Amino acid sequence: MASRPLKLRALDAIADAFAPGSAAQGVPDAFLERLVARLPRSEQARLSALLSLFAARGFHRLPRARRERILRAWGSSRVSLRRTGFHALRKGVLLLAWTLPGAAWDELGYPGPPGPDPEAPAKPLEPIDAEGELSCDVCVVGSGAGGGAAAAVLAGAGLDVVVLEAGEYLGPPDFDGAELAALERMYLDGGTAATVDQGVGILAGSCLGGGTVVNYTTSFRTPDDVREEWGGPFAADAFTRSLDAVWERLGANVEHNRVPAREEKLRAGLERLGWHVDAMPRDVRGCEQGRVCGYCPFGCRLGAKQSSDRTWLVDAAKAGARIVVGARAERIGSGPRVEAGALTVRARAVAVACGAINTPALLLRSGLGNSFVGRNLFLHPVGGALGYFEEEIRPWEGTMQALYSNELADLDAGFGVRFETTAVHPGFAAAFLPWRGADDHRELMLGLGRAAPLGALLRDRDGGRVRVRRDGSPLVQYRLSDYDARHLRAGIDGAVRILEAAGAGRVATSEDSLYSFHQMGTARMGASPEISACDWEGRLWDAPDVVVCDGSGFPSASGVNPMISISALAHLNAGALASRL
Repeated sequence: MASRPLKLRALDAIADAFAPGSAAQGVPDAFLERLVARLPRSEQARLSALLSLFAARGFHRLPRARRERILRAWGSSRVSLRRTGFHALRKGVLLLAWTLPGAAWDELGYPGPPGPDPEAPAKPLEPIDAEGELSCDVCVVGSGAGGGAAAAVLAGAGLDVVVLEAGEYLGPPDFDGAELAALERMYLDGGTAATVDQGVGILAGSCLGGGTVVNYTTSFRTPDDVREEWGGPFAADAFTRSLDAVWERLGANVEHNRVPAREEKLRAGLERLGWHVDAMPRDVRGCEQGRVCGYCPFGCRLGAKQSSDRTWLVDAAKAGARIVVGARAERIGSGPRVEAGALTVRARAVAVACGAINTPALLLRSGLGNSFVGRNLFLHPVGGALGYFEEEIRPWEGTMQALYSNELADLDAGFGVRFETTAVHPGFAAAFLPWRGADDHRELMLGLGRAAPLGALLRDRDGGRVRVRRDGSPLVQYRLSDYDARHLRAGIDGAVRILEAAGAGRVATSEDSLYSFHQMGTARMGASPEISACDWEGRLWDAPDVVVCDGSGFPSASGVNPMISISALAHLNAGALASRL
């Protein structure tokens, strides 16, 4: 240990303070190799400077109780850089402490990953390897809810389509249910993405099929009041037809809603309060709704989830579309042409569908768009609570989301929170739960098998912004406004009330650890360049051959899980593009 560099000894001491014994488990080295290595160089430099500060102050020589007090002080500090450092270290260390081999899964009663399924259905697509130059009518950048639907519409109209996906192609034979491996292979930045101040963790898909491969299958149509608020085509019959087409293609239904133990608690609490509760529509066919279903965030081993790689992209491929994986679009040049490493795609038009973080980053790197590109980022921040009961819950099992409540969805002018719960595994639980000290946190974790999670999903009114760093990577700036914070606090208070009404003996809240599962709005559609980044058909005002086909085009937050809305927007905009071409 004496020969270990001081900065690494400081990291060992930090890990041991957050989770005693984790240094011996290899968490510090894994933190550097598996998480920090994915960060942009500027963020790596900031972390290195932070560890140097801890080392210079002899943090590694302090007793654990003293180290804990220092970390707690950083977590509540008025100095933003201290809070940022605290949350970056806390989330990373605790995630690894409960997902790496050696984690106390037996004490939790957690069975671990089920492993590969020898009877898993085959992957239906055959992406191509491509270098040099390709030509086509439309290059679709991104393959998720937006890119997949756009590719299907465009190829179905007889156009020559090339789809570029930065991630790899993974399907049921590749899904083993391991939490950490799934984050590393299937999520944006290996699951480490966050706002610049670490206030909101960002979970987004990064593989062929994008977020549709790792989402929870929740399938809400765009609410009528939101459509009216957005105006333009969203309030018209054309968007209704696109919503209908998406709903039918994905087979959204409420026939796969067997209620697991954790959601029985949600229902019991809501009914005792006299609050709204209803069945969750889901885009699944033949869903198991039992143990296997709880591993849905790590890919559906049964192929029941109607993700883009099993629906829209199959349609596109049958119509002749070429799909390229491992091709990260770096910029869009004149022509237009898309430069993606060793591959250049020349096209008549480009449909951009990289998600609301990477779509504006691509446009900004390319020098495209007006001042609204990157602005008006909405995240649907999720806070919530974990209720602890006497009986076994096993929250990692069962239907991902069977029920929901919109009791507090309209706290003011259509803004508020919706209550949803979902399967929770140890790594995410550890990062989500509050940390007031190692012993208290461990006690919360060891009770996970008896816990029921409940999230309060905020429809945020006041957005943030996406910029790009010098290396071109996206930088996400976002802070809750006082208006939105009031609603989120009401949601967390409501979650506590629901769990207490259901009989929870203890409730832990997550007010210092928020996550975003939905990103929207950074290239908003609108009637003029004075209020939007693109027109009502998704065309950039200064580059009409570049069309936005994902949730970036939302004028504001959708207020519900946005997959159906994103696909419908892409379906509509791609249809207009096909007509023009």
